[in-house]
Amino acid sequence: MFIFSCREKHSQLHRLDKMICLTTSVGTRHVGSRMKCLTAAWTKTNQPLLCSSTSSTNHCNLKHSERLCHISLIGELRNCLCPPNNNNSTTFIRSYSTSTQQPTYSSKCLLGERDRFNAVMVDLTHEGNQQFIADNGYFGNILADSTSKWQKDGTIAIWIRVPIAHSRLIPVAASHGFSLHHTEGDNIYLSRWLLDCPSRLPAYANHQIGVSGFVLNEEKEEVLMIQDKHRIVRWKFPGGLSNFGEDIPDTVVREVWEETGIKTEFQSVLCFRQQHNMPWAFGISDIYIVCRLRPLNFDLNICKDELVDAKWTKVNELLKDPNHTHLTVRVAKLIQHGLKYGFDSVDISMEELPSVYKNTTYKLFHKPLPPSL
Repeated sequence: MFIFSCREKHSQLHRLDKMICLTTSVGTRHVGSRMKCLTAAWTKTNQPLLCSSTSSTNHCNLKHSERLCHISLIGELRNCLCPPNNNNSTTFIRSYSTSTQQPTYSSKCLLGERDRFNAVMVDLTHEGNQQFIADNGYFGNILADSTSKWQKDGTIAIWIRVPIAHSRLIPVAASHGFSLHHTEGDNIYLSRWLLDCPSRLPAYANHQIGVSGFVLNEEKEEVLMIQDKHRIVRWKFPGGLSNFGEDIPDTVVREVWEETGIKTEFQSVLCFRQQHNMPWAFGISDIYIVCRLRPLNFDLNICKDELVDAKWTKVNELLKDPNHTHLTVRVAKLIQHGLKYGFDSVDISMEELPSVYKNTTYKLFHKPLPPSL
């Protein structure tokens, strides 16, 4: 393996070390053209450039004759990197070795952001980390050095965000003690607990949020019911899963509109259900929230991709039909109680309050307080 260091003068008269690592298994006649291409690419950037003519994961498995070229190639490589007439830079061989070990780069470290829990998040999509991910072996060395440094600094854990385009780095990180934590879009998140005790890292989100709307026509005491294509045997309330970052009132209004063409106004939360080990949701837990809505129109226009039918049904009929679920019957009883004694007796109200996190708010749900409070 040949390792070269080139020192280049800049306008501010400071020097930057640039490491160029070339492993070649091709014959002598190909090295000149390959190195000229490498040099042309290198001169356009100030970033370290890694080039390999073999798979980076198999360097240690190459035969001796494939791993190294004859020592006479050094002169050609030197001329490619720094032509004799160039007086602004000097080139010298830092090391030449027949060892199968990868070189160490102890002076470099992955860029990471420390959180308030004293854990470090390393984002491999960050521009400053791009120089470390071109080669699997190089990344492994940098990761080992970085982990060692952070352990000495008292860091409790390391997170790594790996874009799917660089998923080949996951086995490298796994060999250094990292494990899969979760995925999000086109990114995979790895973690490693650094303290000598059981990990206290939080598990990834294990609940999903579903919302349905009890769309009540108070004048006729009717509720909007739908017949789902995937659950034709029962009628139910319209609704669906909440999108990422979507508030509960926005979810239920959107879902009712998309499924039935009925525009609504959020009134309150009536109840919610928690159920574990959902079979169609990869075994995670489910929170299902039922909201009371006021309809703004009444003409149905169903989404035929999702529904078989939709209709307005008398609230008291929900109590008579044995095919309805226990949840449907219980919510119908809440609505009847509200119609008789006022919805303040059953509603869970929502209020937006400022969060402890700067420039953010949250929604708080609770029984309405007396006006005096």
